[in-house]
Amino acid sequence: MPVRKVTALYLILYLILPVGLAQEAARPQNDLQKIPEMSYLDILERADQLSVTAQQLGTMKERFERERKKEQDELKDHIKSLENEEKTLQKQLEEMNKQASQDTPEMAQKRKDLHCRIVKIEKDISDAKIKKDTTTQVEYENRLAKLELAQRWPSEQREIQRQLQAGTARQRQFGNVDDIGVRIIQEGQSDDIKRGQDAIKELKEMGLLPPEVDDATVKDYVTSVGQKLSLGSDLKVPLQVTLLNSEEINAFALPGGYLYINSGLILKAENESELAGVMAHEMAHVTARHSARLNKKATIANVLFQGAQLAAMIFTGGAVSSLLAYYALQYGFYGLGLAISLTLLGVSREYETEADQLGVQYLWKSGYDPKGFVTFFDKMASDKGYVRSTSFFRTHPAFADRIIHSFREITFLPSKEEYIYDTPDFHKAQDQLKKTVEEMRKTKPANAPSLRKKRIDIECEEELKQPPELMERPRLTRPPQ
Repeated sequence: MPVRKVTALYLILYLILPVGLAQEAARPQNDLQKIPEMSYLDILERADQLSVTAQQLGTMKERFERERKKEQDELKDHIKSLENEEKTLQKQLEEMNKQASQDTPEMAQKRKDLHCRIVKIEKDISDAKIKKDTTTQVEYENRLAKLELAQRWPSEQREIQRQLQAGTARQRQFGNVDDIGVRIIQEGQSDDIKRGQDAIKELKEMGLLPPEVDDATVKDYVTSVGQKLSLGSDLKVPLQVTLLNSEEINAFALPGGYLYINSGLILKAENESELAGVMAHEMAHVTARHSARLNKKATIANVLFQGAQLAAMIFTGGAVSSLLAYYALQYGFYGLGLAISLTLLGVSREYETEADQLGVQYLWKSGYDPKGFVTFFDKMASDKGYVRSTSFFRTHPAFADRIIHSFREITFLPSKEEYIYDTPDFHKAQDQLKKTVEEMRKTKPANAPSLRKKRIDIECEEELKQPPELMERPRLTRPPQ
């Protein structure tokens, strides 16, 4: 259409339509395209300026779903190609074994190269399967959730203001925030201590816990953050904080107040409020006794070998993430499908929502910026990592529901003049941890699992460091122009 006709058309629209409708008709879709690239906080704070209709949301959902399906199909083909390549290499080994009873130096070198190529392909297959089954879904849910937030938040915000003005805000679940520390979320926290101790004992006996970080400076710092949160929480049992040397970006709490923090989590966080946000969420599982309330006598031993994806819920199921991906990344057991029942960790859709809300409250009560919980969530959902980040997620409940529920609670909470956002101690501990982890990487962990594939790990270390081909693939396509 000629430029003059386009201009004339918009002029007519402005003259004959109500101002609001004319602006909507003339406005390009740039805003809609930009929303999935915005942070959750930006969307929540600018929701009144972002207009997303139900029709637009439906259209984008269909588009994202097609893109997700296309990427998963491509990854499926990629996996098949890698599996065929592995079969070819295995046949080459078979042919070598027919040539002579013992290897010549040349054959030995060729055999070593084949071994390392096979191990690398096994890792790439595992990575590709995780990306196909989990990462693409996380990307899809994350981008869709941001559009859904822009649509839903203005009405949610109006309802919050109505409750505040009506004086009914404290009538929401766990609305008695001024009673934190003396209120009872669930009776019997002390009854969970033995269950947590038994779980830890079994984990250690089976060699499934990553080694602890032996650095007094970092341990003291993490413990101090935990104790600060504990004083602003509903904990009725002593908090026991342990720092694990694992690249997985996660944390998990066992019944009875046993909180485990992975080194990868501290290294990924950008400030102390983000670290505190994850820790507060995990502590909420303890205070609400989510494990006991699921009413199942799950133990580490009797659920360990259930088939499952290498994934975990955000801020939850960290044992799955930490232990399984620890094996996959550090010990060469790709694609085993091991799983620890999330029941032991108190993980369910309902209880995740409770832990989100309580965790935000504990941040607020302890003086931390409660938005740190949301910013770290956003960081992980938007990360391009294929294992260390994605193992952080399983979308129960959906992203939009969790973000809205968390931000609703933040909006309900009485404002404070100042919040703890960051501290010099956090960055000092983070820098120290980087050095300690590197030193530990160079030496064999004292309590490493006994099934470690020592020779293959050592021989193929450089090959295993190389990123798989799929890592260079683009993420889900941007919203259509």
